[in-house]
Amino acid sequence: MSQTMSRGKQQVLYTYLPMNTIDFQGGSIARIAHIRGGSPDDEINPRFIVERIREDAEAWDEEFRPALRDSTLRNSERFVLVDPSEVNAELYPKVFWCDNCGRIRDLSESNSIPNSNICQKCRNGRLNQLRFVLIHRCGEIRPLVPPDCQNCRSATEMALITHGSERVSEFRWVCRRCNIFTRRVIGGLCPACEWPAETDEDRKELRRMRVLVHRAGPTFYPRSVTQLNVPRRRLDSFFSLGEIWRALAAAKFLNLPELTGIRLEDISLSQDTDESERSGLSADDLDSILNQGATAELTAEQVLQDIRRLRNQRNQERKAQTPQVIATQLVERSGIALDTWNRAGQEMLEAVLPYETCQPQSLVGCDGLDTVRVEQHPKALQKSLQLGFKDVELLDDFPVVKSTYGYTRLESMPMQAGKQVTRLNAFPTQPNTDGKLPIFVDSVRADALMFRLNPTRVHRWLQLNGYTATFPEGTDKEVVDRAFFVQLFDGVALRETLPEGISRMVFCLIHTYSHVLVRQAGLLCGLDRTSLSEYLLPRALTMVLFCNHRFGATIGALTSLFEQSLVEWFDAFHDARRCVYDPVCRDRDGACHACLHLPETSCGYFNLNLGRAFLFGGYDHVSERPLIGYLDPVLDD
Repeated sequence: MSQTMSRGKQQVLYTYLPMNTIDFQGGSIARIAHIRGGSPDDEINPRFIVERIREDAEAWDEEFRPALRDSTLRNSERFVLVDPSEVNAELYPKVFWCDNCGRIRDLSESNSIPNSNICQKCRNGRLNQLRFVLIHRCGEIRPLVPPDCQNCRSATEMALITHGSERVSEFRWVCRRCNIFTRRVIGGLCPACEWPAETDEDRKELRRMRVLVHRAGPTFYPRSVTQLNVPRRRLDSFFSLGEIWRALAAAKFLNLPELTGIRLEDISLSQDTDESERSGLSADDLDSILNQGATAELTAEQVLQDIRRLRNQRNQERKAQTPQVIATQLVERSGIALDTWNRAGQEMLEAVLPYETCQPQSLVGCDGLDTVRVEQHPKALQKSLQLGFKDVELLDDFPVVKSTYGYTRLESMPMQAGKQVTRLNAFPTQPNTDGKLPIFVDSVRADALMFRLNPTRVHRWLQLNGYTATFPEGTDKEVVDRAFFVQLFDGVALRETLPEGISRMVFCLIHTYSHVLVRQAGLLCGLDRTSLSEYLLPRALTMVLFCNHRFGATIGALTSLFEQSLVEWFDAFHDARRCVYDPVCRDRDGACHACLHLPETSCGYFNLNLGRAFLFGGYDHVSERPLIGYLDPVLDD
């Protein structure tokens, strides 16, 4: 008999996902079979979602993500976006255990289930679904079934004896027929894969399945990415320019004068006009000529000269605004090759879009009265500058898309001690999707806070720590200073422990600062830290803090924090200097669950590349050197 229950969309994207097991209402255990849903909003751009997924999946070697290889992830047509509306589950595992005699009834290969919940062997016990399953790091899940008795050559009378313990090491298989055979409950080797390893010992260990309660955390880790929604229809003409849109997004990010006052969605419109329209004059141009005639007598020849002059001037301006010319100017002024800008194009676009799709309210640009209601504005502004921020901005309509595309088991991180320890699996294809791999998406508009670090202070901080930056040879110093960080992170794997160097210094600073922001905000805005997430744009020295739950997106908690509690929030940053586990935490890496770590729903970088030393000073054990913190007063001079 079918049963139903209702769950929110966010719960579906975190928990109720294909291949995961759940406690169904009524006491049964089920496994999610598939999710039905419609197509998401037309504004969601599948190409950018798949590209962000590819960046996230690169933390796994291709061998350990067979369904999500680079060739697949470079083709968005291989995927289908699903906006969940209905979840279908099946009874799993179909293994039943008597709570009296311990006998096991395995119906895994049958389409039926017991007609009665009374054990047919002892007649006194109740049959319950066995809550234990076998899990392997390759993604395999199997029901826990008894082995054959070596004496009776059968498993039909095998019983699971728990001795009243919850520890699997205390469990035993016992044959009720001969009462002689007994064996420890172990997982054995995974029959579904040949896990690669350098040594036989490692291979045996890595192939071993674990016996876990089905609801235990390691049985299923969903893999999601969260990103700024790139509106498809509004930017269709912009993307129609081809790959050069990436250079244009970078030029907009760097504030090149050729794009001053021009929105990205309007850039390509001027490319579609005919030659006569491009050579014509605007109404403002004609008004300026007529106004001259109102103040002085102009001959017909003088009017014609003014028209020719203005027409030539406007043609020169339009030529300077063609995509090819802007791309050339970008390379010349920044000193960075176009290929590098193309690889950074999506992040550059995401750094620019909030200013075109939202209406940011700036702390630096506000007067405390008209622009935004910020209590104690002068003090908040002063503290933000002391904390090394270039600006702090409120985004009250931040369009976020959460995309869940795969899962792992046993480990959420791809590597440990330089070894791949888990496989990244795509979700199985869904009904009526033509064999395409599903990506489950949810979009929400939330309030958010955006923090931009001061690049001048970051450069000075690097110098004080003994790092000499090699700047690109561009013609515009201001552009070069900002472009340096774009080049710095080109090709850097940010989801792995970064080696000693400038890229480690800068990213660890950004990532650590972001975690401090989230943890301290959770104490003041009324939302649990699991409801807040970070969104990093390291090339832009930018951190975004936003609410990742639908219920919190609408209550304005971060807006209130920005308008009323900035000073209190900024003062609380220095509380992050200490950890309750010091000196152990400080002497290890200065980051643990008590001081910096965030839930996996809030951090997309596996809680790697963190350390209080980058903010407050101390010792970095990766680079093996003492550090002056970014918040050290010496940098205020």
